[in-house]
Amino acid sequence: MKYEIYKNDCYNLYTIKTEKFKNCHMEIVFKNKCSRENITNSLLLFDMLLENSKDHPSKREMIKSMQSLYNLNLYSVTSRVGGMLLSNIVADFLDPKYMKKDSLEKIIEFTFSTIFNPNVDNESFDEETYEIVYKRIKNEIESIKEDPKQECILNALKKLDKNSPYAMSMSGDEEILKNLSPKKLYDFYKELMESSPIDIYIIGNLDMKEIDKLIRKNIHLNSIKTQKIKLYLEDINAKKTKEYSDKKDLTDINLVQIYALKNLDDYETDYVMPVWNAIWGSLSLESKLYKTIRGKYGLCYNLTSYYQKYDRMLLLHTSIDEANYNKTKRLIRACYEDMKRGNITEDELNNVKNIIINTLYLIYDSPSKLIDNYLFKNIANLPDIEKRIDEFKKITLDDLIKTSEKIKLVVNYKLGGTNAKN
Repeated sequence: MKYEIYKNDCYNLYTIKTEKFKNCHMEIVFKNKCSRENITNSLLLFDMLLENSKDHPSKREMIKSMQSLYNLNLYSVTSRVGGMLLSNIVADFLDPKYMKKDSLEKIIEFTFSTIFNPNVDNESFDEETYEIVYKRIKNEIESIKEDPKQECILNALKKLDKNSPYAMSMSGDEEILKNLSPKKLYDFYKELMESSPIDIYIIGNLDMKEIDKLIRKNIHLNSIKTQKIKLYLEDINAKKTKEYSDKKDLTDINLVQIYALKNLDDYETDYVMPVWNAIWGSLSLESKLYKTIRGKYGLCYNLTSYYQKYDRMLLLHTSIDEANYNKTKRLIRACYEDMKRGNITEDELNNVKNIIINTLYLIYDSPSKLIDNYLFKNIANLPDIEKRIDEFKKITLDDLIKTSEKIKLVVNYKLGGTNAKN
């Protein structure tokens, strides 16, 4: 694989040339500060851009054109990484050697026209399209209320700090959505194009110099982006564990625990914590929490812990019968104390390291994961895959014990049950 960077005044193009895949994969990445307004606006905007355009003013016309371009696939993804909001327009298309000569140029032109030539009149998005997408986003927001797990996690994060990016729903905010309009959304679009740092990533068996020329021909940007966006959130400030509970008519109790990660160094952040969390509560059915609470005692229906690296936290979720609530909490604590005392076998440590390392090797088999790896190398100084593999191999039991001292339970939140309080 050959990695190259093509620097331009208003964006950078990052390329990976390889013959490994039959398809090519391109991501146009817009970076913005994470806020409720930016999340909701971005979800609506990028859905709008892919619904139709000035050149293709209906969804039907968009689909017909993509089918004629060897089934070009366009979609958008909006996600949060710490304090940064990423909105990606993704294009998957066939290797040019299987297409007609001018097809690649048409694919690039079509993709960028969806972004830079939207269906707009009089400084306002098309109202009919807006209503279609508005309803879709509204339904997504409302669907969270029907998902106890997602609702419980979001509620717990709001108890910790309702104004932090980690407490903002990635489905959008209903009140902000209500106050939007086709005109306001177009204003947001213009501001995004002016201020959002943009990077483009592409992988495939391509002439990357030609790709650079085609993108420069079709991208319409005229401002140099200077917006600085903080990736890592601040350390969680809570000094003691707080207990919260809310009533809801549920079959099971949903429990979320949030653990603050205090003063981790770079090695602990990048390498020790993923291993610690995998042994304790995630990654496989062999984790301490799963083997104890589900396997030995049969108390829970599901149980997973999530290492939120850029939020500096560890988050655990499970669903249980109300009668088992206190016992489950005690067993979770006992599993944490096991980690703190170093009650970890050599087999447990080596098995988890091998799983993580094998997962890293699988990145080489996925165009989208290779692009993600390249993206995080740029925004978070993520080391190369081989370097990360070498570092994971070095992790010792002492590293895990030392890091345990920096993991503190700060929120215990229960949703549902007769003893819940409003």
